[in-house]
Amino acid sequence: MAEERVALCPVTEELVSHLLALAELDLTDADAVGARTRQLGWPDWSRAVRGPAYENTSDVPEATHVTPYGHFVTCDGDGSLYLPFAYLYTVDGGLLDEDCWGTLPGWRSEEGAWRPEFDAHVGTVVQRFTDRLGLPDHDIRQPKYDTRYVSWRLDHTVLLVGQGPEPLSYHQFEDAHVHLLSRTATDAPYPEGQAMRALLAT
Repeated sequence: MAEERVALCPVTEELVSHLLALAELDLTDADAVGARTRQLGWPDWSRAVRGPAYENTSDVPEATHVTPYGHFVTCDGDGSLYLPFAYLYTVDGGLLDEDCWGTLPGWRSEEGAWRPEFDAHVGTVVQRFTDRLGLPDHDIRQPKYDTRYVSWRLDHTVLLVGQGPEPLSYHQFEDAHVHLLSRTATDAPYPEGQAMRALLAT
């Protein structure tokens, strides 16, 4: 029988400050991003997962960095930074036969939690950024698919809090994430493609 779960690695006030500091940069400038992540204490993924905190974890998501709180961050010079903070999934012996997120350092999972808890975690993060940045420029929802994109247009970057299908699970699970996207890099991977880029970035 499938076990419903929601896993969370909280977005703290300090992490909000870190993300806003990164949002000031040109995300295609790998040297500037690398210097800022080192300044913030975000180790490279390959170094972090070789540490003692991960020696008993069986399946660690691939990324480029790990925050001090446990988030796996992808920022590889394409004009974006992607940081998942929650997952909605089932442990059923099919695609997942064990809880791979809830056992990671900094993460916790709640068995039996589902849509209301997942949506509440997204709402908490949206509120944290609203407290710092004011009301978002866009709050786009697709209720049929349970997706949501809440965005703020900053000087160089679009800051987006999103939720929707998680790509590495072939869209069988969902993730909630903070996504920083360059306003000028034409190939920055905006969700839903160029139409979304045109709406959010200009």
